Amino acid sequence: MSPPGGDFSEPVTQNTLRIVKTFWALDADLAERRHFPSINWNESYSLYKDQLDPWFENEVADDWAEKRQWAVDVLDEETELQEIVQLVGKDALPDDQQLTLEVARYLREAYLQQNAFHPVDTYCPPEKTYLMLTTIETFNDEAFRALEAGVPVEEIVDTEAAPRINRIGVQEDYEEYVEELKAEITEELRSLY
Repeated sequence: MSPPGGDFSEPVTQNTLRIVKTFWALDADLAERRHFPSINWNESYSLYKDQLDPWFENEVADDWAEKRQWAVDVLDEETELQEIVQLVGKDALPDDQQLTLEVARYLREAYLQQNAFHPVDTYCPPEKTYLMLTTIETFNDEAFRALEAGVPVEEIVDTEAAPRINRIGVQEDYEEYVEELKAEITEELRSLY
């Protein structure tokens, strides 16, 4: 739905949004950056999560809602930090905030972005989606442990295992790949301190 002039405050549009309870905001900037699907995660929403969470918790994982909310929180924090980055640059941020930006980048590139032309990445079952999130969260947890132990953020970001998170989407045997990747991320980051 795209109202005339992009005015989402007019009554017909507002009533439609209330009835539909879901809104996917398409973003021209994401499309220009070749991020597909180009759905803006900050403006889009669904009011069905309370109805869907029980299914995901029964069929996929008990902590589905918790993982989803963690990802939303990281992306929200990234949005706030990007405003600061625009003014003073990324290097002016404290190390923990720079690391948050890195985790958010993996959420955007590995989790939210798809390649519709790749035979495997065209479709992502909920189980794979969950494993992608848990892998990114493993990187997050281990990276912040390393940071607290005094490892410079540059060394954490330069690890060899972490960039492989972006390849989960194209893996046919993703369960084995994720298990090995989580172990490699943990081992590599813990070896830094």
